[in-house]
Amino acid sequence: MKTTIRLISLLLVVLFVLCSCQSSEPEIIPEYSSDRVGIDLDGYTLKWGWAKSGNDNDDNIFGYIPGTALADTALERMKEIQSSLNCVIEMEYKGFGTIGGNMQGAILSGTQLYDLMTNESFQTLGYVRAGYFTGLSSLIDVTKTDKWGTPGMLQSVIYEDDVYSVVPLAWPELLYTTFGCPIVVNEDLISQYGHEDPREFVEDGTWTWDKFEESLHAYTVNDGERKIYGISSHTAYYSMLMFLSNGVTLTEYTEDGIVSGLYTEAGIQAMERAQKIIRETCADCFNPIETTSGVVSEFENGNSVLLVTNSSSILGNTNAIMYKMSNVGILPFPQGPNAVPGVYPSYHETLLYVTGIPVNAKDAEAAATILDRMFEPFEGYETKDDIISYLAGQVFFDERDARVFVNMLENTEYGYQNDGARAAIEQVMGNNTVTEVLEGLENVYNDLLEEHMKPHYQGRLAVYGE
Repeated sequence: MKTTIRLISLLLVVLFVLCSCQSSEPEIIPEYSSDRVGIDLDGYTLKWGWAKSGNDNDDNIFGYIPGTALADTALERMKEIQSSLNCVIEMEYKGFGTIGGNMQGAILSGTQLYDLMTNESFQTLGYVRAGYFTGLSSLIDVTKTDKWGTPGMLQSVIYEDDVYSVVPLAWPELLYTTFGCPIVVNEDLISQYGHEDPREFVEDGTWTWDKFEESLHAYTVNDGERKIYGISSHTAYYSMLMFLSNGVTLTEYTEDGIVSGLYTEAGIQAMERAQKIIRETCADCFNPIETTSGVVSEFENGNSVLLVTNSSSILGNTNAIMYKMSNVGILPFPQGPNAVPGVYPSYHETLLYVTGIPVNAKDAEAAATILDRMFEPFEGYETKDDIISYLAGQVFFDERDARVFVNMLENTEYGYQNDGARAAIEQVMGNNTVTEVLEGLENVYNDLLEEHMKPHYQGRLAVYGE
């Protein structure tokens, strides 16, 4: 193998409700135009709270393991910024949940703590909705999507009229464990049974729903001693990715305004095909074990050829698939007839790491200056191709895998799982028809769209346009 809670108080809820009741009239967002060349911050001290997995005392350097090349590079960057801008950067690393709780406690008590806060988007979402973060579009050029993340990637931290956190997209490794859900291929089983490498289908543009069905049947083998299934998948992941695979998202902008993609013709078509594949035409090809951990175990044990799982199971830790198996490939979901060729969608429930400026930061402009400088690309990783080459050489077995992985990350959308969107889509995989399920969910989904989805999508339109 190659080298390499959310606690929202009652007050927070009340604040959210109050913020939601404010005028929804769009504001004009000033364009970022700052020129920070030659800036002297006159000894300004910035305190940066950085949330991390593990224990509070676990070593961490801007999300990297201390002593590794990228951690050393990040430290050198910090030292250079302190010298060139005449400032001091104080880092505080705490576990996920602690950093956000500390910030919230400080704001509610009227004290000041962090000038920058990095946390997972799952946590940050509630704070954004409650008004705890400063809008960034007038402070940094948030439209530089290759540096700060795409609109879909930032969907959960875009709200009403602005972007409230960004991600270090140009930094290798930090984001590649936080979205779902690529299809993983056991390339050893592909070779053992003489199948054509399905990565070729992606390359030649034939990786469609029909080819997917055909492959699932071909990969399902019962040799008398055991059955190898065509695919292992958590049903929720499968249903979400099949929905997205037809060129549709949870929120769509049409001539009628913002609508739910689930109730569009393309969305219904995707759900009907997804239901037909898993319940009828390929029912015997799906491993009956559907828990999130169980599907990974089945795949690792050679009991299925394909796996649908979140990226943290692929790269998230030393026990992840890429560090345990000898040869695996990465595929996007097969494309439906309405999909844009070569665009491979995904969705996320949370992202590591999103960084924003708390509303009570000492100096928002100074904090933005440091954030802007800190998250510039590292030398040698200035382009997307540089990062793909790094991933292909250090993580994956084939450059095609790295390209698909990065493509899916760039085209990820927030899944609104905690608001109920994924649960609704998962219900479509049951025994009732898609039409029956959607009719039963229409009022619930319309409420979801109005209360949660629209404010985020309106912010996306305000900042990035249609």
